[in-house]
Amino acid sequence: MGTCFTTTDWHIKDGSQEAFLERWTTWLNWTRETQGGLVSARLVADEADPQHLVSVGEWTDFAARQQWADDPRFLEFCLPCLELCDDMQGGQYEVKVSI
Repeated sequence: MGTCFTTTDWHIKDGSQEAFLERWTTWLNWTRETQGGLVSARLVADEADPQHLVSVGEWTDFAARQQWADDPRFLEFCLPCLELCDDMQGGQYEVKVSI
């Protein structure tokens, strides 16, 4: 189990959801192949708003997550996702309790 979680609220431009799903999947497949600290990643859809997606990444630790963000190719994969968004907000969290 990881100790660090990242979340991102993605608000996708109308009509761009399929393209976003493809780009996000490509990005996270690259992440899985190149970043040993990724434990898991999920992209979930808001049932009430199909243009709102939330991604959750589980990382072994904060250093592994930071190494990913510092990778020179990070923006090469992230920016194409951002191009399809009206808004995005991200956060980083540490596990305090696990049941």
